[in-house]
Amino acid sequence: MCKLWLERLQAWIQTVSPYQFSYTGIFTALALSILGAGLGIYMIGASLTQATVHHPEIKSKNLISILFCEAIALYGIIMAIITFSTIPSTQATFLYVKAGYQGPQKYDAAQLKTEVSNLAAGYGQGFGGISVGFANLFAAITVGVLGSSLVIAHANAPAIFVKLFISEVFAEAIALIGLICGIVMALGVKYE
Repeated sequence: MCKLWLERLQAWIQTVSPYQFSYTGIFTALALSILGAGLGIYMIGASLTQATVHHPEIKSKNLISILFCEAIALYGIIMAIITFSTIPSTQATFLYVKAGYQGPQKYDAAQLKTEVSNLAAGYGQGFGGISVGFANLFAAITVGVLGSSLVIAHANAPAIFVKLFISEVFAEAIALIGLICGIVMALGVKYE
């Protein structure tokens, strides 16, 4: 039973183009980063709008939190550009050959090396984009929650702004660490 399942999984993996994994990583990095940034800006903006009605002097300092969320969206765009620039232009030929799939094939050593290298590149770039997307999503939500709390605390006690802002900087650093990990994953492999 298990052997049959593994054979079916292997046959399915052979039918999926490694370029599809790369494009999935690009989409995930972009979509989740922008979604997270939007949610973070929404949380901060709702609190900032309400608090500036009673304390208009807090508006300018708390815009930094919104800029952090926008920077997180840019991290996803940077990852997408890096991944997209490493995908070779020979993908159209590869996809055409894969469309006529006739079941498991026997490869010689050179074909097997190329196939394994391309799958590794697709997986590396795909999971690099997925890791960047999720790191940015959670970091942006964290920045949004902390930024919203910072707005309320700053309105009540302006002296504690800098102390609370440091926690927001560390939350944003999670997205930067995710970007670095994703770049390492995406650039550590290469299509042949």
